[in-house]
Amino acid sequence: MKKHLSFHSLSLPLTPFLFLLLFAACSSKSDIVIDEQRTFANDVWNRVTPEVFEVDIADEGDYFHIDLTVAVDTALYRYKEFPFNLDIYTPDGTHRHLTPQFDVKNHDRWKGEADGRYRVVTKRVQNYFYFNTPGKHRIEVQQATSQYNLEGIHAFKLHIEKAELDIDKLKEN
Repeated sequence: MKKHLSFHSLSLPLTPFLFLLLFAACSSKSDIVIDEQRTFANDVWNRVTPEVFEVDIADEGDYFHIDLTVAVDTALYRYKEFPFNLDIYTPDGTHRHLTPQFDVKNHDRWKGEADGRYRVVTKRVQNYFYFNTPGKHRIEVQQATSQYNLEGIHAFKLHIEKAELDIDKLKEN
């Protein structure tokens, strides 16, 4: 006589596995400090008004990776790079200014993944960034071209997550 397994008979052995799976999923999301996207009407980003984000840094001593993803309208955007400023203000008013190089084209070829008429390109802006004080930090991202209204930028996303400190990788940077 064959013994049939029911969901009930499987649920007891699967419970520890499901708990570990749930714990792993929750812990990885807790490492993400911010993952926010901004979209621009008519694919135009105005130079004067920065996009402002707030991040809450709980502990002093952690390191973070900062990534920026941009969706470029390939019919409108005419530059090979995407110049921008990233300013980080600490709770006590200290200011840090980053101006990373962000190429969206390699000669005449678009980088990144195609998504309809857009090209989506991600760049690691900063490895192992250190927020020197806990608390709420204000981050401003601003396009830095000479164009008052930059055509061809559909959206961008700011992604910051906690980084595991890798001494060998740090020595390379």
